[in-house]
Amino acid sequence: MERRRIGVAAHQVDVFILEPGTDRYLGRLCAFNACPKGKRECLVSGCGDMPFLRQHDEFEWWADTLAPGGAVRLFDRASGTVATAASLPLPETAESG
Repeated sequence: MERRRIGVAAHQVDVFILEPGTDRYLGRLCAFNACPKGKRECLVSGCGDMPFLRQHDEFEWWADTLAPGGAVRLFDRASGTVATAASLPLPETAESG
């Protein structure tokens, strides 16, 4: 934001929360400012059981999503990993490659 005067809106990111040590999917970070908010989305089974962790009907977490090259961990308490998306290298495009 400081360098380029652009930012990322909450609806432009998906934050998946996994259980430490097991990588079991717990939910996605909810963008509502209250839990439960009383919206239709909040009526999904399990939504809000852990405050602000949203559940989606018929969503299935695929364990291989975490395979090398499939995802980037920005935070992992066990390993001490703390990173920002801004510090990641940009993907090569047809124009730059």
